[in-house]
Amino acid sequence: MKQYFDYVLITMGYVFALVIMFAFGKDIQGLYMSLEIPIIVSLFYFSKRRLRFVMLLTLGSYFALLACVDTLRDQVNRYDLIAVTGMIIGSGVIGLAILKRGNELQQSLERAVSSEIDAFVDSVATQNASKYDHLTNLYNHITYQEYLTALTGQHDAYDMPLQLAALDIDNFKGINDRFGHHVGDIVLQETALLLKSSISSEDVAARYGGEEFVLLLTGKTIKQSHELLEQIRERLASTVFPELDHQSVTISIGMADYTKGLGKETLFKQADGYLYEAKRAGKNQVVSPLGRRASSAPEIIQCS
Repeated sequence: MKQYFDYVLITMGYVFALVIMFAFGKDIQGLYMSLEIPIIVSLFYFSKRRLRFVMLLTLGSYFALLACVDTLRDQVNRYDLIAVTGMIIGSGVIGLAILKRGNELQQSLERAVSSEIDAFVDSVATQNASKYDHLTNLYNHITYQEYLTALTGQHDAYDMPLQLAALDIDNFKGINDRFGHHVGDIVLQETALLLKSSISSEDVAARYGGEEFVLLLTGKTIKQSHELLEQIRERLASTVFPELDHQSVTISIGMADYTKGLGKETLFKQADGYLYEAKRAGKNQVVSPLGRRASSAPEIIQCS
């Protein structure tokens, strides 16, 4: 019934028109106008097939009833017959013209909507592209600054935990000099993937510039963030790069803890200061307010 419900409803409209004609046709002239009912109903479906169906149904059934039912034949004279035929055909032609125009308007609207969607998608793509570093697919420096401003303001308002970590790949210039910048790009990309896979969805990873990255860690204690950074350092140190003759690289990390009213510039200076301490103390280690923890593993890539 679902498949043919439209046709059943249109047919019911035709039956309703016939009931009106049979019941009141003797007393009221011109009730053949009720045959417009199924045609009007069919227009609501915006379907040429249904409109053609109702035209054939109305004309065919009406002439068949005229031939078989004396009561209906007595109500209709020659002029009424011409009028009914012309009305049904004319209404069908008008209906087809309406559907054609409606289809044109629908196509025009779809094109307009499609253009708006394409423009919106392009706008979103452009906006997203402006937020990310094209090489590492991490947030870029501008987006990092936006997040840092928002998160420090959030901490000042709600006292939410926030740490900033500055990370720098050790001896990166040596990698570029010995193996080429394309290998250096691979190291940057693999390091970025490691950072993204290590942090939670509430944290922020960004490329600060060159071989330096920053992490904004939220919802953690200083100890938890320090341990997370240790895990990142150890994972990278144990990663073997075929492009580096199956050697690994190391990273130095400095982490600062945000306190209310500190300001984002001071927070970064503290993290950068801890990073400098890690570099000066031998690299491949994490330095934070909790102190430093150096690795016993030797550095693999040496500067030339």
